Amino acid sequence: MVWIITSDEKLDVLRKRERELECIYSISDLFDLHVPVKSLLKGIMQRMPPAFLYPELAESCIVLDGEVYRTDGFEERKQSLSSDIIVHGTKRGSLRVAYREECPLNDVGPFLKDEQRLLDVITSRLCKVIERKYVEEALLDSEKRYKLIFDVSPLGIFMDQKGTISHCNRSFLNIFGVPKKDVVGAEIFDYVNDDRLHQLFAGYLESSSPFYENEYSARISGREVYLKSYYVPLISKDNVIDGGIGLIADITSYKNSEEELQNQKELLTSTFNALQDLIVVVDKELKIVTSNWKSDMICHPEVDNPHPLMCDCFAHNLMPCDPCPVKDVFSTGSMKEFEHVDPVDRKVRDFRIFPVYDTKGDVMMAVSHIRDITERKETEDALKRSTFELERAYEELKSLDQLKDEFLSNLRHELNTPLTSIKGFSELLYDGTLGPLNDGQMDAIERVVTKSGKLQNLIDSLLFVSTNQNGNIRYNFEQIEFSSVLTNIVNIFFDTIKEKNMHIHINIDFDSCFIEGDRTYLPQVFLNLMDNAVKFTSQHGTIKLSAVIEKKEVHVTLEDTGIGISERDIPNLFQKFYQIDSSSTRNYGGNGLGLYISKVIVENHNGNIWVESEKGTGTKVHVRVPLKQNQFSASSSSPSVSCERPLLR
Repeated sequence: MVWIITSDEKLDVLRKRERELECIYSISDLFDLHVPVKSLLKGIMQRMPPAFLYPELAESCIVLDGEVYRTDGFEERKQSLSSDIIVHGTKRGSLRVAYREECPLNDVGPFLKDEQRLLDVITSRLCKVIERKYVEEALLDSEKRYKLIFDVSPLGIFMDQKGTISHCNRSFLNIFGVPKKDVVGAEIFDYVNDDRLHQLFAGYLESSSPFYENEYSARISGREVYLKSYYVPLISKDNVIDGGIGLIADITSYKNSEEELQNQKELLTSTFNALQDLIVVVDKELKIVTSNWKSDMICHPEVDNPHPLMCDCFAHNLMPCDPCPVKDVFSTGSMKEFEHVDPVDRKVRDFRIFPVYDTKGDVMMAVSHIRDITERKETEDALKRSTFELERAYEELKSLDQLKDEFLSNLRHELNTPLTSIKGFSELLYDGTLGPLNDGQMDAIERVVTKSGKLQNLIDSLLFVSTNQNGNIRYNFEQIEFSSVLTNIVNIFFDTIKEKNMHIHINIDFDSCFIEGDRTYLPQVFLNLMDNAVKFTSQHGTIKLSAVIEKKEVHVTLEDTGIGISERDIPNLFQKFYQIDSSSTRNYGGNGLGLYISKVIVENHNGNIWVESEKGTGTKVHVRVPLKQNQFSASSSSPSVSCERPLLR
């Protein structure tokens, strides 16, 4: 914004002078009013801007004793007017005026010399008013303070030469709980139990002491109190008592506090001495002020030297030294912590040295907390050795585990070669390709085919576990029609179910659905689950297989009426090589890898698997796998496929 001063006419000068006078008069009215300093400053701040060359842009600010008073638009600028507020020779703040926007330069920056003089005049008058107000406040405070001191002071009574009370203050009346009319004219000995004072007024004792004092107990209003009395006689030129001033104070709380303080001191001393760690307090000369003097001392203090040097009593060759940790606490004022191994007794001690400050903030003493940590350090060293040994054993176990994986992998390849031949030729014999067999031979070769298949499954399972641990399993995800997977699994076990006279119920609540899965690994999940259901279900039992679409997942449930699983065994079912008990392995067979492999495959398909079971009542296994995205899924009203394959006799 560009400002142009267009005229220098006398009329403008007179108008500006008029504004300055109005400012001075309005502020002078404030000075004459008995208003608080805070209100005075706010009034001055609001009245100053109109007196300046550009009043619509002028903003003011007053700083006094750290308090800031400003108009809404005031900001600190390089070009501004300022005048110091000096009270009793000390700078206490300043008055400042600044423009919100850039203005043309005049005598004093964008301001005029007359405006600086105006600011100085206002500041000068303000300084005098503040000085006057501070003096008035000090006088009022002094008057209140002295009045309060007199009212609450123990200066209780004035007496004449015969010991008659002529005056008393409120403190005296409060102590004895009597009205003033009963006190004035009474004898001092009605309230003070002092034989020497009685002898003094009776003339039996010469006044050789400038004052007399005594402490005694008294019973006031049925309450036991402790009083302390002073008497200051007024002696005439002829050495005759003209009167005196008596002071009586109720020191009951002081006596109680003194007793409590003594009890606390004894308790603190007992606690201090009972601490198991060594506590040593030293002064700036490293002399021991006090300590609980534990057995860690090299030598005890002697009678003629109750405050020996710290280095003479604790820890050989520790102090004084260069650098000395205790001296560092005195010089820096910060806590020091270090461990020290004594070269003589080989003990390890933990030192914590704390500074103690006086009222000026200087370190006057240092408190050393010393603890024998020899046993702890030995334990830590033993723990480190044990940790090192455990780490080494862990590395050895890792190596053994790796060797085991390599062994299993090599074993699978080594076994596969002869097994393939055994399995191939036995199947040729079983199929009759190599010629007809009699019944005995057919039964034998059937057993060979069955056992070789189980051996192949075991080898494949071990290879899967080994490969999965190394993270080398590779899945080939593609679109799979899920209902056909379940149907194929049922067909594989149909003959076994028929042999055990079992019933199987199949309920698939959709015509078809597609998932993203691996055609080799995913069917293995349901093959393992169906194998367990058939294996652990007795003859004439029932197996139920159901599948429903829930949201964006297909939920498969396989339920049997087999032997069931106890609640405590369920959390461990999906661990490698886990068998519920040894009898299960003997009676039903298995290697404890089926559920583990199933869980790995399901989770790698972004699904989950869990088991519900109760001992003796059967088992229900749940599997959830996500559907292929962007496919049409059947609603709950879609026709379901339900069939029952009963026992065939």
